[in-house]
Amino acid sequence: MPKAANGRTRDAVRDLPILASPVPEHPLDAQMTAERVARYRQVLLRRTGRIAVVVEDCHDPHNATAVTRTCDAFGINRLHVIVGETPYRVNRRVSGGSHHHVDIRTHVNIEEAYAELRRDEFKIAVSGLSDDALPGPQHLLPVLESQPLALVFGNEHTGASEFADSQADMRFLIPMVGFAQSLNVSVSAAITLYTLRQEALTSAAKGDLSDEEQRQLYDEWVRRYRGEAGEKYLRRLGRGNEPLDVYHP
Repeated sequence: MPKAANGRTRDAVRDLPILASPVPEHPLDAQMTAERVARYRQVLLRRTGRIAVVVEDCHDPHNATAVTRTCDAFGINRLHVIVGETPYRVNRRVSGGSHHHVDIRTHVNIEEAYAELRRDEFKIAVSGLSDDALPGPQHLLPVLESQPLALVFGNEHTGASEFADSQADMRFLIPMVGFAQSLNVSVSAAITLYTLRQEALTSAAKGDLSDEEQRQLYDEWVRRYRGEAGEKYLRRLGRGNEPLDVYHP
């Protein structure tokens, strides 16, 4: 991907064709630039709910936030964070605001996260070095054709917990040929997500969030962006009671 002079990659969203959004006009559109209004809709159109990421007890706030930013960049809508003994704290310098646009769900333990994923019919794949681990995240692609997939990454020191590993449906690893035999959790997540999302990221394909999900997320995003000023504006219009009421006269 071409890079600008400052080293950042070119904005792929702006390079893709404009798609028709199911999100209707929102009263707070008038309180934002036309560019932001369009950007929110186009980002939502390319989000996926079929891949979720689970980070278990990540000790370094920098790493946990980097995973959040990676999820946003690669169009992943949902991130589960197991806080355990380590509270989840956003490093705002690393986040770049990405934590505002990812559905971050915190859990006190991995059992709680797995129970929610099972209810939502996710298949669970944990990153690990067991003998039965699939040799590369590309081997997970067939799963996505039939079922949503949750990717579990353990902490920086001990990896995934015994419960996370034993209760997963499958295991995978990232093959390495150097002296280093482990990667930073945020790097592992980035490699895995790019492998699974490469085709979607380089095409004009739509994501898979429903129209209702996109409308709800749009409402949440614009309310968060405009803050109290936005809520005051909606109240003046008599449309500030509940999310999504703003779409109806």
